[in-house]
Amino acid sequence: MSLVGRVGRKRPRARVAMAGLYLILTLGAITTIYPFLLMISTGLKGPTDQNDTRLVPTYLQKDAELLDKYVDDKYAGDKSLIASTRQGGSPAEVEKYDAFLKTLPIDFWEVGFRIAPGQVTSRLTDLYRTWLRSRYENIDALNRAYVEENVAFQTVVPPSEMFARKVWRPTPGRKYEEWRSFKAGLPTTFRIPITERLLFQKWAMGKYQNQFGEVPLDVKGTATRFEELQVPASGPVLDEFRKQEPDRFRSDAGEAKWAAFGGIGPMPVAPHEAAYVAAHASELRNEFAGRNYRYVLDYILINGRAVANTVLFCVLAILTQLTVNPLAAYALSRYPVRQSGAILIFLLATMAFPAEVAMIPAFLLLKDLGLLNTFAALVLPSAASGYMIFLLKGFFDSLPQELFEAGSLDGAKESTMMFRIALPLSRPVLGYLALVAFMGAYGAFIYAFLVAQDQRIWTLMVWIYQLQNNAPKSVMMAALTLAALPTLIVFLLAQRVIMRGIVLPGER
Repeated sequence: MSLVGRVGRKRPRARVAMAGLYLILTLGAITTIYPFLLMISTGLKGPTDQNDTRLVPTYLQKDAELLDKYVDDKYAGDKSLIASTRQGGSPAEVEKYDAFLKTLPIDFWEVGFRIAPGQVTSRLTDLYRTWLRSRYENIDALNRAYVEENVAFQTVVPPSEMFARKVWRPTPGRKYEEWRSFKAGLPTTFRIPITERLLFQKWAMGKYQNQFGEVPLDVKGTATRFEELQVPASGPVLDEFRKQEPDRFRSDAGEAKWAAFGGIGPMPVAPHEAAYVAAHASELRNEFAGRNYRYVLDYILINGRAVANTVLFCVLAILTQLTVNPLAAYALSRYPVRQSGAILIFLLATMAFPAEVAMIPAFLLLKDLGLLNTFAALVLPSAASGYMIFLLKGFFDSLPQELFEAGSLDGAKESTMMFRIALPLSRPVLGYLALVAFMGAYGAFIYAFLVAQDQRIWTLMVWIYQLQNNAPKSVMMAALTLAALPTLIVFLLAQRVIMRGIVLPGER
């Protein structure tokens, strides 16, 4: 029955009130939807734009933003390295520079797209792990070959190279040998030539402790920061640098090889990158947009028991709560006692306290019973719910008593009347309570982590909680988005059940 009749709705006051009500509901919907959309959007971003609150990432719309994101990704967020490579170069030399990179010896260029500080994945690691999967049947075969203990291919990282050091020797073994084979096959966009100018800038930063004002004037020249320094032609600073410079780069670094190749002027690094981004804009946008979500899916696959544990936990929670609570509610409804009112007040009182209040007592009790690190510890404390018992009792009370009287006359037992009369008529409410049980079990992570610290029975939410210790904001938003999908799908598919479970008891 409507609160306002058809005639009353035509009055100006009623129309204004209804318009205000719809406005409030619309604003409420927006405030609910916007954070979720922002969470999805942040999952599409990376270290350079994860704090941007715009719903549509700018790199999906603007080519300039895409280029900046690509450059930051290539140089792993190293601002000094990025600035050092922005030294000009003619766009007409791009094709020649691309051919030059293909001929550059493997020890004279570094690999780009490594994992940036604070990040957990990169374009290089994804490509490297895919390459390893094509060579090894499983992770055990790779571990035997590399003498490592990787849990999965997703945990294998490329070996580091430190060509800028005076003396550096790679760790001998099959891993580095195969890494060189992989490195040799990388496209030119991954190749960052090692230049004497860059080596000098890095050395100067260390020598003068990033204090540009300490650099001698004859070394500064017209430079205003370390990234603009040029290698001096002579002097004590150059002599000191030569002592620390790797021998192979002393007269044969990137600049010398570029000149010998026939290059004119500085290497056109920036024009080469701009040309690549322009030619592969769609591919790069897709790669950036899906990177965090792919990493989270790989993370879930590594911890594959998390999905199975979560499904089992949810199923057990639903079954136990739909067994214990209807039995208790039916008993209170069919066999009222003098203390029924006090019992209902006690049940309602349990709803006045947050669940966190009972966590420590439940933990101590489960510890005394020896049930920690078991599914029983996850399921049993939530088997009985004061809210569910109260709701079901009210629904059972509203059922026509004539049905039970007819059942008694036909000789039906109480259990028969419960399972053949009461529960079938209560399916809308039971469906609603099953959804409540599912959402409670699926979203639990503090309690699940407290009573089950054994990783073998960790649920999905506990693993995602652990992920935040290492993952940046953008990856966490991607993880939370994927974690929210099951609840969202269940809610969308079960809207009718939810509404019937809420409305039907009131109508009766």
